[in-house]
Amino acid sequence: MSVIAIRDLTKYYGKFPGIKGLNLRVDPGEIYGFLGPNGAGKSTTIRLMLNLLRPSSGEVKLFDKNVKTHYGQIFQFIGNVPGELQLYDNLTGRSFLTYMNRFSRKEPKFREKLIHAFDLHPSDLNKKIKYYSHGMKQKLGIIQALQDDPDLVIMDEPSEGLDPINKGVLYAYLKHLKSKGKTIFFSSHYLAEVEKICDRVGLVRKGRLIAEESISALKEKMVRRMEVTFVQPLPKEAFCRVNMKILEQDAHRLVLDVSGDINPLLRQIAGYEVENLVFPEPSLEQTFMTFYEKE
Repeated sequence: MSVIAIRDLTKYYGKFPGIKGLNLRVDPGEIYGFLGPNGAGKSTTIRLMLNLLRPSSGEVKLFDKNVKTHYGQIFQFIGNVPGELQLYDNLTGRSFLTYMNRFSRKEPKFREKLIHAFDLHPSDLNKKIKYYSHGMKQKLGIIQALQDDPDLVIMDEPSEGLDPINKGVLYAYLKHLKSKGKTIFFSSHYLAEVEKICDRVGLVRKGRLIAEESISALKEKMVRRMEVTFVQPLPKEAFCRVNMKILEQDAHRLVLDVSGDINPLLRQIAGYEVENLVFPEPSLEQTFMTFYEKE
């Protein structure tokens, strides 16, 4: 049984497709990253999965049940963090968690552990949500989604607004749920984020799923931009490798794209005296354009 089974899913907004012809399956115990730039169709897909939107065609099944006809039976097994999170501002943090727990009718077995891990104090939880910062609201939204130990977690860019420490807390709990056989589906536009915790990733652009990869295969295709400035002039043919493309080169400076294993290139660079090296986070859009433009 697949926990998530989506077949030919299409949603139009007037004449414009939010998502078109989507097919994917997610198995029990899998962390699936739904990856794409803003406006690609990630949030539309999640809202269709949660029966918040109705499809123009196609279907979504969760736990082998069609969400359109059986959502009342399955929603209590799902934890959800929506995108652009909106909470009940006049409730206190603790009242909100208690209120949301009533929908699942399950013990909030992870609530206190999550509160501690996200460093929310009693004074925070006794305060009305309207006085929370963006990061505190995001933490509260994550706690309400995970507190009941759900079988399926669906999250729309859950790390937005979190600092690196709290992102680490989130990733640790998602991995813990996976170890218990639970399933996680979350959207992101951060390649490094899905690389840390996902088993597989679907790449979506302009409403279409253009590729689906295991993380190991995706890493082989990632493109990294590197800019190196050398102290001494370089021989013109000093850098020439199969997995790299030189974009700019002069006597002291080299700008290139490199894919796959970067270690041979780094060892070669180490043979020269380097004045400066710039090696930013791999660009998701660059990876799309390089490998999937034809799709």
